[in-house]
Amino acid sequence: MPKKSNKSSWGGKQHFRSGNPDDKHYFGHDDRVGGRPEGNNVFGGNRPRVSFKTQFKASKEKQRHLDFEDIAMTVGGNNNGRQVVVRGRGRNNYNTSASRVRGRNSPLPPRMSNKYVVRPAQLNLGEVSWYKVIILYGFKYTKDFVLSTLMSYLAPDTFVPIMYKRTEKEAYFFVDNASTATKLQRLDNQISTNDGFKLKIRVRPGSPVFEINDAFKERLKQAMNKRYSQETNALDLSRFHLDPELADDYFCALNKSPVLQTVLDIVATHIPNLEALNLDGNKLHSIERLNMLKTKLEKLKILYVGDNKIREIGQLDVIRDLKLEELRLAGNPVCNKYRSRNSEYVSAVRKKFPKLLRLDGVELPRPILFDVVDEGVKLPPSRTIFIADPKAQEIANQFLQQYFVIFDSDNRQPLLDAYHEHACFSMTVSSALSTNKSNAYFSENRNLFRINDPNRRRKLIKVGKLPVVSFITTIPRTKHDLNSFTMDLSFVIEGMMLITVTGLFKELDTKDTALRFFNRTFVIVPEGSGYCIRNEQLFIANPSEQQEKRAFTTRPVEIAPPSVPSSSSSYSAPNVPNITGEPMDEIKQNMTLSLSQQTNMNVEWSLKCLAEVQWNFDNALAAFHEFYNRGQIPPEAFKK
Repeated sequence: MPKKSNKSSWGGKQHFRSGNPDDKHYFGHDDRVGGRPEGNNVFGGNRPRVSFKTQFKASKEKQRHLDFEDIAMTVGGNNNGRQVVVRGRGRNNYNTSASRVRGRNSPLPPRMSNKYVVRPAQLNLGEVSWYKVIILYGFKYTKDFVLSTLMSYLAPDTFVPIMYKRTEKEAYFFVDNASTATKLQRLDNQISTNDGFKLKIRVRPGSPVFEINDAFKERLKQAMNKRYSQETNALDLSRFHLDPELADDYFCALNKSPVLQTVLDIVATHIPNLEALNLDGNKLHSIERLNMLKTKLEKLKILYVGDNKIREIGQLDVIRDLKLEELRLAGNPVCNKYRSRNSEYVSAVRKKFPKLLRLDGVELPRPILFDVVDEGVKLPPSRTIFIADPKAQEIANQFLQQYFVIFDSDNRQPLLDAYHEHACFSMTVSSALSTNKSNAYFSENRNLFRINDPNRRRKLIKVGKLPVVSFITTIPRTKHDLNSFTMDLSFVIEGMMLITVTGLFKELDTKDTALRFFNRTFVIVPEGSGYCIRNEQLFIANPSEQQEKRAFTTRPVEIAPPSVPSSSSSYSAPNVPNITGEPMDEIKQNMTLSLSQQTNMNVEWSLKCLAEVQWNFDNALAAFHEFYNRGQIPPEAFKK
């Protein structure tokens, strides 16, 4: 064997971790019983040392240390570059790269000193709501000692420990922000205790486990009672999880839905007339649970939800029914989405709360009634008819009465007299209609959003009364619900009037008697002794659910008297003017049937009623209601 150097290959003492897999990384801190002084050990503790002295033959003490590791040495040139492996005699023999030690000809590693202390890798804690701080072997220290020591090292910063607990192996508590968690993590191995050891601190994301029971609710009530101001009728629940009455024993985070629900239930039960509620700084990502405020706290006028995690303005929809006068939203991510606070931000919030007077502590301009619906101002009731010129109403009523009677008949050829020689007609169909049931419509659908070809658009316009009526005869047979009609007579001049009619009809030729909604716009002009259609546009769509429920329904007289329509809303049974003398027999019959349908009288009595008022439908209907309310209509009038 070559001669060994009298110098240590390492130039100093180097410490190695035990090869025993049962050992744990923090055992260096658990050697306070029977251990030797820490000395220059950068890891702390008394781990087995491996070192090479000037003599090759190891003493029993040194051999005992060598049993833990296999030491590989590259010796000098006299051994021809051979590698000498010294095997330990213990049970765990290793020949891994981690257990190899350089030979005497290998370059020396840098000398270790206290200046270069190896720290645990910094954890990427992330941005979460809660962090668990673990003090390894913290059970050996009192709570006051641990917390006061940490506080002194973090000064002037401070924190509130939540639910401090001690177990058989450690102590732990929770903090509520990433900055505090990071600073506590950096104190690992930095704080020396009175017995000469270092505090081991580990931090990871996590929140306490909590249970909502009677004791928990009772403590909530006590804490909330101290936060309630009877003078202002206000409850301050800002940063509620840090309340000193609760933080030691309970986890009262309002961003946990069960906790928030419990707190709001207590508020609704004990202070239902609350006017102001402060929920600032509670890490609220969602305020869905606040939807109960509109029914439980109807008098709430001031709400603070600032410094939370609200990201979208749409999240405020759940509380938009509250009659708020003041709102605090500052400190939420949603506020950073608006470039201009005075325009975009305020406008977006005020769309949700039109009567808001104060936002984020800033007074807002008084709401303008033109933009905001005032409870004292009510919209007029809807009407089924609009007439720009009352004198033209009789002409429009007569014309449309005759038109739809023929349109619903088995023979539509008489409509040739209703159209001008150069009349134009077009039809548009809603895309919501099923194509399987509406092929007759879709083949002639002139929807300008779908038909881009100018030639195709031109061909879909029917020009001339013969092409128009020929197309109308191909449409399925119909029956119109006169009670569903509305009419607008919006434009009237001496030589033309514009009429818009909407309503419902059934397709009689289809198997399921399909119900349709229609909108027809007529331009009628004088022609001879009467009027004719110069231009017509027809739109067909599906009815709404409400329209479908009301279609072709009558109201029995026995249940309630029929509603009295105003004289300007009677298109459902149009008047027959006396301009051209007595109406046709066919029109009389249709008016009689309409009156019978609306009043539930039989045909005979309906005919008598119309005849007595010279076939004025409005007067007949008004007379019926007057005598019905007096109880002067005999029972035989309703026998059919």
